[in-house]
Amino acid sequence: MISLSKIIKASFTRNTGNDKRVIEIRDYFTAQKQVPETNSELQTSLQAQTILENAKVEAETLKREAQLYYETVQQQILQEKENWEDEKQQLVETARKEGYEIGLQQGHQDGLAQYHQLIEQARQIVESANSEYYRQIEAANETILLIGLKVAEKIVDAHLNENDEHFVSLVKRAIREVREHSEVKIYVHPTYYDAVISQKDELKEIFNQEVDLFIYPDAQLPDHGCIIESPFGRIDASVDTQLQQIKEKLRERFEQLEEA
Repeated sequence: MISLSKIIKASFTRNTGNDKRVIEIRDYFTAQKQVPETNSELQTSLQAQTILENAKVEAETLKREAQLYYETVQQQILQEKENWEDEKQQLVETARKEGYEIGLQQGHQDGLAQYHQLIEQARQIVESANSEYYRQIEAANETILLIGLKVAEKIVDAHLNENDEHFVSLVKRAIREVREHSEVKIYVHPTYYDAVISQKDELKEIFNQEVDLFIYPDAQLPDHGCIIESPFGRIDASVDTQLQQIKEKLRERFEQLEEA
């Protein structure tokens, strides 16, 4: 007799708190209309937008692959259920024939007991397989999420490392959030301090009035970190913060996919 446990298990083996505000992602790379930009800054903005769009396309591809994986495994479960129904009918027929052939009440009872035992065994296997399936789906989603984030990190890091001007452009966009204030402090990693301080005059032109602009190096920040303080509050414009937002949005999309 075919072992139902082996059939199902083999199949699944195969398929197996301070006043702090963060700039939204769309503001991070989206050019502002209020303050004219130089050709160089506009080009940098378009390059940054292209980089983000590539990251979004990669994320969409990963989500489609996750959906395809889900549908494939779901179809496999349905197929295994159909196979089990066929197996169950064979077991019933075998038990019935054996009971008649023995011709004894005890034999009939033994066959029936064996049948119920096999049914219970199959039920437990199906439950175990379903649990393993959902565990694998959850693990796959987390893996895809991490891959998507790593792709975004590599794209953004490569873009910023090409030229210090790219990082300065991001600082300019962050400053626009506080351009109404007359005193602003900017903290950046020492790696980009010289690049930012050298364009202090250009940064001051972004403001709508005279401004006391202070720029400080902060070695405790990540390489692409940027903190802006003003009477309005504290803005975290660090690249890592933007990538964390991307991760959270990817996680939300996966959760929506699972609920669908």
